[in-house]
Amino acid sequence: MLVNYLTIITPSFMNTFLRVALICLVFSFFSFQLKAQSKPTLIKTKYAYTFSGEASSTTIENLTQEILNLKGVTACKPVFKPEQNKGQIIVFVEEYTRTSEGDVLFEPTDLKKIIIKNGLLPDELITEEQPK
Repeated sequence: MLVNYLTIITPSFMNTFLRVALICLVFSFFSFQLKAQSKPTLIKTKYAYTFSGEASSTTIENLTQEILNLKGVTACKPVFKPEQNKGQIIVFVEEYTRTSEGDVLFEPTDLKKIIIKNGLLPDELITEEQPK
């Protein structure tokens, strides 16, 4: 009985079977990759950047406005203590995951550049991903 089943499996049958199996495997891999790249997910992140230096209320307002103009920024909350010349800027960012090389996303280095541009010294950046 076993011999009858073995006679059905010929070398040409095995070659055809392996080719079809390989094609199915490759097709399923690429379809999975395309699906993974086509569905970006929304990421919410909180950035807290501490800074020091002398700043007026106008400087803090300018700093806040410039940060609000950055891509992906949804909210910006400045905290400044003039008696200590220290402050913190809290920035909330919502953006989708990168799906291609051409995507323009929020860059934390832009925060540092804006802080320096407004005559302040950046200290520490704390990043915290928010729940969805």
